[in-house]
This record gives sequence, structure tokens and C-alpha cells, in this order.
Amino acid sequence: MDADDVAANLAKHIAVDAERWKTAFRRFDTIDRQIARIETILIGVAGTIIVGGAGVVWAILMVGKL
Repeated sequence: MDADDVAANLAKHIAVDAERWKTAFRRFDTIDRQIARIETILIGVAGTIIVGGAGVVWAILMVGKL
């Protein structure tokens, strides 16, 4: 194996590596969007639970005053 073979193998490796990184970054972007969507859903659910729990406490306090 001479220097030209090593250079050709290195160039091929760099091209394949660049394509793999491009694919990986695309997948990372997809994962980031999915995590953001899950975060939004969880924040909405947490808010609903908090408001619902406050409503239940309020109802219990009002029944106790009757």
C-alpha cells in the first residue's frame, strides 16, 4: 500500500463519515422536535392537574361551609 492508496482510502472514509454525520444530525433534529412536543404535552397535563386539584380543594372547602 502506497501513499496514493492511503490518500484514496482516507478520502473515501471522509466522504462516508460526512454522510453518516449528516444522517445523524437529521435524526437529532427529529428527536429534538419530539422531545419539545412531549414537553409541551407534559406542561399542559401538569397545568390541568394543578387546576383540577385546586378545583377539588375549592369544592371541598365550599361544601364544608354549608
